[in-house]
Amino acid sequence: MKVDAPRITMKRGIALALCALLLLPAVSASEGGVNQDLDIEGTSISAISTPSESSDGVEFDITVTLDQEAANNGTNVSWTWQVCLNSGVCLAPVPEELTSNDGGTTWITTMTPVEDHSYVNYRITLGYDDGNSSTYPESGWGGKVWSDCWVAGNTSGGSACEDGGGLPGFTMLATVSVLGMMAIAVRRMDN
Repeated sequence: MKVDAPRITMKRGIALALCALLLLPAVSASEGGVNQDLDIEGTSISAISTPSESSDGVEFDITVTLDQEAANNGTNVSWTWQVCLNSGVCLAPVPEELTSNDGGTTWITTMTPVEDHSYVNYRITLGYDDGNSSTYPESGWGGKVWSDCWVAGNTSGGSACEDGGGLPGFTMLATVSVLGMMAIAVRRMDN
């Protein structure tokens, strides 16, 4: 008697991949509520100042201070920021120039986080007079500021959460269940 091994068809593979993607935010958000500072050691950046927490609909200011050599060389500063929501979805990154009113030492800009956000990611780019640039970090996000009401996987917190925050676990569980049922239905159709 020959037993056929289960086949992974394209339909099954897609269903399994979707299930895995829905679980990814819960797994990747393991250190909820812990801000992350951008590592500026060995750069022309002397300091970066951000709020200690972000709030829905409230201006979020960032100040980047360059060392004197970079300021004298005409170095300019931009940043790319990204807002991630409590649902586990991150919005598209937004590149933005900072402005300086003191001859290039201090660079400032403001953005406003959307409603129901969990945290703000950011990285800094220094543009040089010769047309070259350096981004810190080179890949990924170097800085993260958590919201005053955040959700990360199965944990939540923040100073502005009335009930400790709402956990999206039930919604995620329901979605994964529906996708699992779809995979079973597709399997039956393949047989």
